[in-house]
Amino acid sequence: MPTVSRTFIKSGLIWFFFALTCSLTLEMDWLNAPVLRPLYWHMLMVGWITQIIFGVSLWMFPGRSRSDAFREHLKEWMTFGLLNSGLVLRVLSEPMAGRDLLFWDTILVLSAVLQWGAAVTYLMELWPRVLSKKKRLKQVQKMRKRKEV
Repeated sequence: MPTVSRTFIKSGLIWFFFALTCSLTLEMDWLNAPVLRPLYWHMLMVGWITQIIFGVSLWMFPGRSRSDAFREHLKEWMTFGLLNSGLVLRVLSEPMAGRDLLFWDTILVLSAVLQWGAAVTYLMELWPRVLSKKKRLKQVQKMRKRKEV
């Protein structure tokens, strides 16, 4: 299993722990903070489930290289960085958003843009992996012709 896939899965497990802690706080009504409910869902769905899906899919669909070098997996690491930084900013800014503080609203929008960027880089990485065999062969032939020129 590539390092980046293991990192996605381990991070997903950490976010799962945070989501469970948030859920426990909500159920025990310790803070009486309804703002924790959306944070719980973001940590659960984006932090845990999405990262597990990304990690497993990047591992299971054959990639272009068997190398574990950072450069070979640049889009995957970008996806990881964008997704997690967006999620951290979401967790920090969502409780403060809408309180007449433009700063926190801006950070919340930035978190959404980072998460959207993670989805785009993930699709850019995974899309070629799910092409038909015929299309992949054509793509490889085009790449070989470019290298020859």
